[in-house]
Amino acid sequence: MKRYWKIISICLVTLLVIGTFYIQSSFATNEHLKIEFEKVNGNEGEVENLILFGDYSVGHIYQPLQITSEETIDPTNLPFLRQLERITIPPMLEGLVKQYRNFMRGKDMASTYFFEDENRIAYANIKAKNHVHPMKDLTFDIEVLTKKSEEVTSIRLDVPERESYFWMQVEDVQVIDDEVKVIARSSRITNGDELRVYTFDLNKQKLVTDDTIASIPMVENGWSDLRIVNDYYSIQRNKYLLIKVEAFEDDMGHSDGEPNVVANEFIVYDIENNQSKKIVAPAEILGSIGGDSAISKSTIYIPSQSANGVEVNQYDIENEKWDEKRTFDLVDNKDEESPYMKVMNEKLYVIHLTNNGHSIFIGDLKTGESLYEGKLKMTNQGEDQKDYRLYFHEIEYVQ
Repeated sequence: MKRYWKIISICLVTLLVIGTFYIQSSFATNEHLKIEFEKVNGNEGEVENLILFGDYSVGHIYQPLQITSEETIDPTNLPFLRQLERITIPPMLEGLVKQYRNFMRGKDMASTYFFEDENRIAYANIKAKNHVHPMKDLTFDIEVLTKKSEEVTSIRLDVPERESYFWMQVEDVQVIDDEVKVIARSSRITNGDELRVYTFDLNKQKLVTDDTIASIPMVENGWSDLRIVNDYYSIQRNKYLLIKVEAFEDDMGHSDGEPNVVANEFIVYDIENNQSKKIVAPAEILGSIGGDSAISKSTIYIPSQSANGVEVNQYDIENEKWDEKRTFDLVDNKDEESPYMKVMNEKLYVIHLTNNGHSIFIGDLKTGESLYEGKLKMTNQGEDQKDYRLYFHEIEYVQ
């Protein structure tokens, strides 16, 4: 009997997972919730290719939703295998999986590991023999597909000085001409965290350069962070990366109890030219740079909530200057809930709570004009679901 315990355990787990999915599905109503776009002003074409990702909650029950101008998708109502697929495949990679199934097979489905343009799809990951600290035998796993010829170029190389790192992970992948640039965040055993760029020659299939973009020192009594601010879900070409570096050390003897600032700066990294520059700006602007910020072409857009809506500061990277600030008013905005904001395609997208439910606003960052204002109209609600909350955490544009 002992020899079969693994098989029995696997069968029990499988039955439990399947049962959980079917039990969950049995709670879903036949006529599921729907959210529709209702135009107030502007061009309805602005929302035709959008997907809103959110969660609908009543009490302690949460229901994920994906909202388009055509339909509202509840992933928990999809067939079992389709649900598993959506759990493992991010929406921005679904098109690649469908069109290039052979190339995508067997790869870790994280958006930061992929790059796509009109000619190529690139994948880069760092493999390890274990996932504890320190990780062992770090190795680059790189594959590039040329779309026209369907030729795949593979590179398998050890990470330089891999014995010096606790751990390492890929944060971005870019392809420029015949070079693959892998931007990785790593933690050295002795020197703290750093962000490095590894450049590979596709033709020679070898590593040609290895450079440090940014680093933070080790902090014994405090905390530190090093991150890329660019859109986490984008797999398209980026000319620049915006990097946030923070390190603070607690000083129990300090009179005001505030931590000592070891590092607090923003860095713009030019990917093609392999150059880094610090951004000089007033503290109030730098303090508002966060996950909502984005780079489009050579401009950094930094949105922040204001008394009447949203303000967007603009920084011209090439001319190293701050441009005119854009201000967008949000009608009937309620301050009790922070709006969801995203900069994408040189436009500002805002979903905010009003006295009559949620509204969506789209503004042109180049002109400062309003492109679309609309309501998110709720239908097919049950009588026991009037006291609900709706949360949004992502907007994607699909072609």
